[in-house]
Amino acid sequence: MKHLYRLLIPLLLLGMTPERSNAQSYDLGGAIFNNDALQWYDLYNLSFTSHNYGTARSMAMGNAFTALGADMVSASLNPAGIGMYIKNDISITPLLQFSSTPTTGGEPYYMGPTRNEEFKERNTRFGLSSLGGVFTAYRGTGALTNLNIGIVYNRIADFNQNSRNASRYNAAEESMANFFCIQATADELKTNSNGQMAFPEDPYYWGATLAYKNGLINRDDKGWFIDRISPNAEVDQYAATSTRGSMGEYAFTVGMNFIDRIYVGASLGIHSLNYKRTTYYGENYIYANGGAPSGADMPYQLEYANYMQYTELSGSGVNLKLGITARPVDWLRIGVAYHTPTAYSIALRYNARMWSATYSAGSNPDNYELNKDGYIYDDVSPDYAWEDRDSNAWHYSSPSRLLVGVATTIARRVILSADYERSWYQSMRLRTAPIEGLNYTPVIQEVFQGSSTIRLGAEGYILPGLALRAGYIWSGAAIAPEYRNAVISHAVPLKQYAITGGVGFQLSDNMYLDLTYQYNKTQYSAFQNFYAVDLNDMDSGIESVTLSKSTARHMAILTLGCRF
Repeated sequence: MKHLYRLLIPLLLLGMTPERSNAQSYDLGGAIFNNDALQWYDLYNLSFTSHNYGTARSMAMGNAFTALGADMVSASLNPAGIGMYIKNDISITPLLQFSSTPTTGGEPYYMGPTRNEEFKERNTRFGLSSLGGVFTAYRGTGALTNLNIGIVYNRIADFNQNSRNASRYNAAEESMANFFCIQATADELKTNSNGQMAFPEDPYYWGATLAYKNGLINRDDKGWFIDRISPNAEVDQYAATSTRGSMGEYAFTVGMNFIDRIYVGASLGIHSLNYKRTTYYGENYIYANGGAPSGADMPYQLEYANYMQYTELSGSGVNLKLGITARPVDWLRIGVAYHTPTAYSIALRYNARMWSATYSAGSNPDNYELNKDGYIYDDVSPDYAWEDRDSNAWHYSSPSRLLVGVATTIARRVILSADYERSWYQSMRLRTAPIEGLNYTPVIQEVFQGSSTIRLGAEGYILPGLALRAGYIWSGAAIAPEYRNAVISHAVPLKQYAITGGVGFQLSDNMYLDLTYQYNKTQYSAFQNFYAVDLNDMDSGIESVTLSKSTARHMAILTLGCRF
């Protein structure tokens, strides 16, 4: 399986992507690398909003509301739908979400004494899907029948998931120690005259620095080397990623109704981003059948090393949505909406920690302070967290979107609706960054393409106050076909679908209650924990096992609302 950067060598050699290091001949990447900066694939992860959240009614009908309207989700899809309200409406929609993210390609993960018990494959979260109100500001008898104002919050992306993977009995040269040794050598990292190594001002090098401080790599006058892991060792590798947070949109919407036939609307959307990622990677170094080297041959022998990274993203974005819906006859609605690119400003905070155990198998020639059991225990992290914010914040634009929908009513008892959405992911742009000269545009234009989303919904009233609903959402790949089987440094979504169903109750003349269940499945691109390959010799270098993952979400959604 080919790595994405190897397929993009011409772009790299032309200097169209900046160099944070001197390692121009190496392809360095993987899930334990480049967590200290916003990467081009991060822009895609943050832009992958398929509008599968909203009210319980809209989610039960697959959010196929571009034409249907008269729902809080209209503020985030087609604001013309806000003009369809004939009463004031306020509602709240909490959700309970169960997610599981199995990883294939490795071996079953087990929890050993050196790994953190927080890393589990399953995750349960409680959150808010929608909250808001729509109010009639004007009602008349002329061409403008009514004008409504909506103030609505809708969740548009959810990042809560856990994943983990393992790989056992790897050769000693396939360890993260070799990875950081290659980076330190290629980038000509130095120690001072006392053999000390301060944390560099660029967090790109913190991993290699931590590896040195934990004894994974060492340096002398001839360069970097590994002296605490024997070539005869077997390496068991464990990795886990925990992500938390969501992206929500606060929509300030105006919707107008002209003679109950034409509806137009506009929304100012303010996005709020809260994202946290914890990345864990650990290795155990094992000598089978008593094959450990002697203390004379190797006085210090690593038993395990653990590497933890913490990345936090927070910020806001703004966009504009314009929409129109026509109702040429009573039983048919046709809607169109356009979403401008969302301009984001994002602050990044990053920190890292590495801890290890080294057995003193010999006479302790370097006079390290030993534990009573003969071990050196190191636990090192920088004295401060790296932050990019304010004038050094990251600024980027998400894709623009075009939505088209149609809805029909049959015998006033059944509603059928369908949406088509087109998102131009190749138009994503990193506008400014704290890294001078950073330019992701060539890679984004090469790797991404326009993506389609289809939403379908149905609603039927079996009794005047009881409705049954069903829906379906499908989002296609935004990655160009020739790159879908490539190994991307971090896993990114390839495709997604959701199956939904629900029931609605009219509790009284004013109160209503909706309940919905949604099953959502997302498939991700292949990835590795790390790889370091010489671009001048594709057959050389080191690689961890190739992995793939998918996320399944089960959601229970409830909406309680009042119309008056």
